[in-house]
Amino acid sequence: MAGRLHRKLRNRLTLTCQALALMVAAPAYAARPFVTDDARIVEHCQVETFYKEQRTYSGSEFWLLPACNPFGFEITVGGNRIEGEQNEILQTKFLLKPLAPNDIGFALSLGVFGSDPYFNFITSRSFADDRLVVHGNLGSFRDAGGTWGLGLEALLLASRVYGILETFGQHRETPTWHYGIRFWVIPDRFQIDATRGEQTGTGNRQFYTVGLRFLF
Repeated sequence: MAGRLHRKLRNRLTLTCQALALMVAAPAYAARPFVTDDARIVEHCQVETFYKEQRTYSGSEFWLLPACNPFGFEITVGGNRIEGEQNEILQTKFLLKPLAPNDIGFALSLGVFGSDPYFNFITSRSFADDRLVVHGNLGSFRDAGGTWGLGLEALLLASRVYGILETFGQHRETPTWHYGIRFWVIPDRFQIDATRGEQTGTGNRQFYTVGLRFLF
């Protein structure tokens, strides 16, 4: 009984961190596989989906996050499934200042993850004509307290291959490190990605993800 309760509590921490991953971006750059959000919104519609495998304990997650921009702001309606448990996700994201090459952008997201409302303030800074972009997040969940994220994306090869590196966490929690690669199979239309993450100090949690992103 105690083991089952401990596993559920650990899942809750995982979900809280991953809820920040409700990000969607204009057809060129951030979005999957980041957890840290970016100051962009999708131009029309997109679908993001990914599978996450936990190494610390036996468990996996599946996420599906469709998003559209019908009124000048982005709406995401999706959910996930974790060890038989389902969670619904609803988020709106507003641009406060659009991100331009070699400039800074700001955005704000508001949403509900399961029954837990949250907000997230987002800033992004572009360098070298978008070859290097840095993202920062500060937010809060009603039940989990303050959240934060800091991410870096860098163009590695021929406008198709990007590397990502980020760290994120919440109040009184050991930071999680997350890194990986994204590849545009069809530029601005179809992307695949793979990542690895770890959180030391709390059971040395490790995970891997593989994901897809479709833009319409």
